Amino acid sequence: MKKIGTLFTSLVFFLMGSAFIACSDDDNSGKIEFDSDEFVVNKTEIAIAGTKEQTITVKSPVKPSASSDASWLHVGPVGSSNSSSIYTIPLWCDENTAFDVRTGNLTVTAGSISKTVKVTQYGAETVEIKSVSPAALSATGGSLTVTFASTGDVQVKAADWLKEVKSKALVENTVSFTYSVNYGDAERSGDIVISLVSDPSISKTVTVKQPKMEPTTDMSDDAKTIAKKMFAGINIGNTMECPGEEGAWSGAKVNEEYIKGLKTLGFNAVRVPCAWDSHISDASTNTIDPAWLNRVDEVIGWIVANDMYAVLNIHWDGGWLENTCKTGYDETVNKKQHDYWTQIANKLNHYDQHLLFAGMNEPNYENNKSLEAIMAYQQTFVDAVRATGGNNAMRVLVHQGPSTDINNTISSGYHLPKDVVDGRAMLEIHFYDPTDYTIMGKDGEWGAASLVKLYWGKKYHVEGSNRNCNDGNEEAHVDGQFKKMYTKYVSAGVPVIVGEYSSSVRNAADFPDFNKANFEGSRAYWTEYVTMSAKNNGCVPFFWEVNTDINRSNGTARNQYAIDGIMRGAKAANYPF
Repeated sequence: MKKIGTLFTSLVFFLMGSAFIACSDDDNSGKIEFDSDEFVVNKTEIAIAGTKEQTITVKSPVKPSASSDASWLHVGPVGSSNSSSIYTIPLWCDENTAFDVRTGNLTVTAGSISKTVKVTQYGAETVEIKSVSPAALSATGGSLTVTFASTGDVQVKAADWLKEVKSKALVENTVSFTYSVNYGDAERSGDIVISLVSDPSISKTVTVKQPKMEPTTDMSDDAKTIAKKMFAGINIGNTMECPGEEGAWSGAKVNEEYIKGLKTLGFNAVRVPCAWDSHISDASTNTIDPAWLNRVDEVIGWIVANDMYAVLNIHWDGGWLENTCKTGYDETVNKKQHDYWTQIANKLNHYDQHLLFAGMNEPNYENNKSLEAIMAYQQTFVDAVRATGGNNAMRVLVHQGPSTDINNTISSGYHLPKDVVDGRAMLEIHFYDPTDYTIMGKDGEWGAASLVKLYWGKKYHVEGSNRNCNDGNEEAHVDGQFKKMYTKYVSAGVPVIVGEYSSSVRNAADFPDFNKANFEGSRAYWTEYVTMSAKNNGCVPFFWEVNTDINRSNGTARNQYAIDGIMRGAKAANYPF
């Protein structure tokens, strides 16, 4: 609920000091001359009910005067505020016994300049809708503004799918909303109710309708074509995958401005790690809460509406899927995999090829039993999605190598699941090499002698520091790892997604010998080099981000150097397909 200032409420101007122009000695007019922009009246229209005195505020280099052209409209003496250039003018009306609406004009004059304020007196309290713009809403989303007049403070209530814009601008008697694309099954309607605070029964209702977005059916691109169109990818990490509560780990929920900000930064592909098992409305039937399906649909809709690709998965999700792979196949787990993906695929079938599904995240691998479980659950994923038909019959599906580890994926005997369509599969691995540089939290965490490394790339090494990465874990190692994926999969026509890669932001206070310039230069270089090497070897890079490098409220960079590194690497690279 929001209170909006009325047409007759006095506004206090928070104005910077004004530059005054003095009257010249030979001014025969007797009036001070000054620029019109130094003379401001805070209202152009006022609505009044009854006889209660109202006030207008004037900014002027000289004391203004005021007069009325209506016998029932009265003007009091001009008063000064605590600022020498701000004046107040009281006005009131005789009782409107006829009850009809009547209008008069108040003329405010300063020097040689006059301005008119239109005064409307109602016979009773009222709210009037002046305009609704646009008259018809778009299925693809947009903005909406309602202009109104009222005789008192108002409160506004609106349908949940209409998001009120909290503007700090001085806009009188308007309320604005944004609304997203309607991917629902039917047209939706919503009411905007504007009512007087003093008497909520006095109100006006605007009903708006938004047509549904007709499903797009362009599924013509195969996996290689889509991969080639992905310039640079980003993860919405620690957010949708938090068990039970979106944003519990990152401290922020996803909003549309953030998604638009990702596009502005240069990303055109977004990986959406997602939890499902903690959003179940009926565990006996593995039924996903419809509200959660709608929320995921909304976020995917923002991504696709901004002409970006979305990769949606079942993430860690409490470990019910990927952690249990260690102990081998479990029919209960398999049934959940089938039931969840059937519901997800049906809900999101309306999206075209800009949406990709990824069946798992990091399936745990230890031995042949775990490998068999991984491949069984991935086959169930493929079969469930394809069975929903529609766009899903041709949708590109992403499959995860064992533990999403490059070496395991190459050497374990893993192979992709069978699919009824050719050329619609991608393979996913993750990359955090070297781990003592990228993800190790503190010294001694992985053994008494383990040290966090801060400087990767010889040109960013600090002479004499024990925080420099080992040469064997730098550029040549990165190239060698991605070359393995090229040789095994990319050259055979299967693009690879680097679903996660990142290096931790370090706190200088944790390292007495911290060299900020070298650390930031090194981190930017690591992201640049990994991005470039991955793409050169046919692997699409998706940077892992958890509200540390990008502001989740608006999608702007917190650490521009890291984003610049990604974009340099993405621009310098060329996919081999």
